[in-house]
Amino acid sequence: MSLSEKEEKELEKQLDLLNKPPVTTIHTDYGDIIDCVDFYKQPAFDHPLLKNHTFHYQMKPISIDRGTRNEVSSEFAEPTSIGLKGGGCPVGTIPLRRITKEDLIRERLGLKVTSLENNTLGAHEAVVRTRANSNKKLRGAGAYISVHAPLIDIYGRSSGAKMKIQNGPDSIEVGWRVDPSLYGDTRTRFFIRLDAGQSHCFNTKCPGFVIVRPDIPVDSVLDLISHVGGPYFYVVAYIVRDQPNGNWWLLVGRNNIPIGFWPQQLFTGLRDLANHVEWGGETFAPPGKAAPPMGSGLLPFGTTRVDAHFKFVSVLNEYRQAVDVENTEEFTDDYNLYRVRDQGIGRNLGRYFVYGGPGRI
Repeated sequence: MSLSEKEEKELEKQLDLLNKPPVTTIHTDYGDIIDCVDFYKQPAFDHPLLKNHTFHYQMKPISIDRGTRNEVSSEFAEPTSIGLKGGGCPVGTIPLRRITKEDLIRERLGLKVTSLENNTLGAHEAVVRTRANSNKKLRGAGAYISVHAPLIDIYGRSSGAKMKIQNGPDSIEVGWRVDPSLYGDTRTRFFIRLDAGQSHCFNTKCPGFVIVRPDIPVDSVLDLISHVGGPYFYVVAYIVRDQPNGNWWLLVGRNNIPIGFWPQQLFTGLRDLANHVEWGGETFAPPGKAAPPMGSGLLPFGTTRVDAHFKFVSVLNEYRQAVDVENTEEFTDDYNLYRVRDQGIGRNLGRYFVYGGPGRI
């Protein structure tokens, strides 16, 4: 991409805003440069709505009652395995993947084709979602999300799995995705996304998400990938509203490890509880280009030993208890490309469903 002098200056200014002065730097085995940045200098505090607020990096853990589920540890990839080696960043600092000029150029090229937001031309999904006529107010949601590595061979395409909570114009997502335009590689990575007010971005590309964990970047590589027939590995994620202050927390793993939170000041709709949740797969390809595979790349057979799937799909009730979600519906925007099958309640699986598809060859 040939840049004008004005565009070069704009990119340099954007890089200065995104990349904060590091206390120390970590080079990962995957080629990422992780800057350990002072907690109070992270991008979140550049948001105009957060400039006059003080947050602390030592947060009180949020408890979730998951009942007596029989969770099989041999089928589970500990979330801490996606973190940084050697304990991560020093206390009082947080890990940020360094953004390069090439990252911003790829993003600009993608945006010239179409928006990266959902529900645009070229975007597809196969999800289980709460029905529009549900009057329930939800304090959070969670799931075990099986991790896969769909083949994405060109820039502009992406494929992933997500959980999204929403109220009105505000939404928060968490999951995994393979996205060469976003990351510059074809690895499966953990991700978050925020859509609220003027903030519409993945990970820390715009201010808003306050990171509190020193050893797990929000765009970490997931190096344990599920295979058809097993073994299967999972990201366990919960998005939970903290009752006293209204912040929305991201928790990962069976031990509810707090990664960070979205302050309630960012929101209008999600300043209250959520009223919509969806779980499932999503893909994107520029208009006129072949749609990429989703999940395992296979149309679902109906078994978690073959299919990409979500298990222990749950919402949080008023007592902050994780309960199997009810009053849901399946939704696929193109049944020829992708499908989803809600399997109900399964032994040692909780509420679960399978999804996926080869896309358009």
